[in-house]
Amino acid sequence: MKQVDWHPKYREGILRLLGDVPFKPAIWEWQFEQNPFGKPFTPVIFVDDNDRVVGFNGVMPILATDRGKPLDALWSCDFYIAPDWRGKKLGTHIKAALHQQANQVMAFGVSDKACDVLTHLGWKRYEDIHTYRLIRKRGSMRNWAFTGLQVLNRLLGVTEKVSGHFTLEVQSHLPAAQLVDELWDRSASGYGKVVTRNHAYLDWKYQRHPLARYAFVRAWRGETLAGVLVVRYHGGQLRIVDYCGPARDQLLKRSLIRACRKHWRHADQITAVTSDRELGTCLLQEGFFRPRSQPRFFIYTGDCSCLPSDAGWFVMAGDSDGELLAASADACEGRRPFSTSVENGGEPGWLRPDRESA
Repeated sequence: MKQVDWHPKYREGILRLLGDVPFKPAIWEWQFEQNPFGKPFTPVIFVDDNDRVVGFNGVMPILATDRGKPLDALWSCDFYIAPDWRGKKLGTHIKAALHQQANQVMAFGVSDKACDVLTHLGWKRYEDIHTYRLIRKRGSMRNWAFTGLQVLNRLLGVTEKVSGHFTLEVQSHLPAAQLVDELWDRSASGYGKVVTRNHAYLDWKYQRHPLARYAFVRAWRGETLAGVLVVRYHGGQLRIVDYCGPARDQLLKRSLIRACRKHWRHADQITAVTSDRELGTCLLQEGFFRPRSQPRFFIYTGDCSCLPSDAGWFVMAGDSDGELLAASADACEGRRPFSTSVENGGEPGWLRPDRESA
């Protein structure tokens, strides 16, 4: 067994190892080899004496900042070991090699088993991340109880006027690159630790996804782009997956969320995952509730003279490779998650709200 550098000749062997992800060949090049920040693909690969891939840990390098200053970080994803090599400490070797790649290595959506392994290897769980839900389909007593909580949350948030401050629109594409980049340049320094959400990143992550389709809720102050919320609708569920805008602007965030709630009136459920407390407050004010269960987000911090600050991470569901995999799986289902035809006033079917829903 030995570690080897990435070479295209190992791609088929890795894909065989990832056999339970049937759509991975369709997204491989986009996910790993079209990095929006121009960073190289440097996965951890182990092979046996016959040059067969027996261990793999994918990586997605990013540009990130810590209170406006560059932060060395990457995402860990797609951790697989061949069945005949499990229980032989290969996983420990893989993670040890992974730890050398960046000062901060992150994993989002960690399983029960991986949770124990990462904790043993010195990873720390980040607790300030929560799921928020808005349920409209009340098919059970439990959902009726959640509905009561949603109504209470909305009543507590009705005192603040939201409408009239922004021009809001829902589009199937991002605003012009210059406008998005100017928005992020104005906003970046207000965050603690955050992935750079410039146009190149948002365009790659959402507009250029090979299988899925996203919508963009855009807020304007006159001619100035004030903020963008990225969402995905499938099978009766709307997922709020990302946000680009100022770190602190409660009125803006609440306006964007309200626009989502109104535009997709037909959605049985709306969900959002975020570490942003202000955004969480806005979701509660718009009638969402917060379940007790929390997504698992782990971070490994290496030994480095330039340690990160104690500022928290701004994380949304779209940061996770789990979202890009879920979007791919939804797109590959027999039910068509979006329509490529244009209907009902020129809007694509996956973007169009149900005008007849209450």
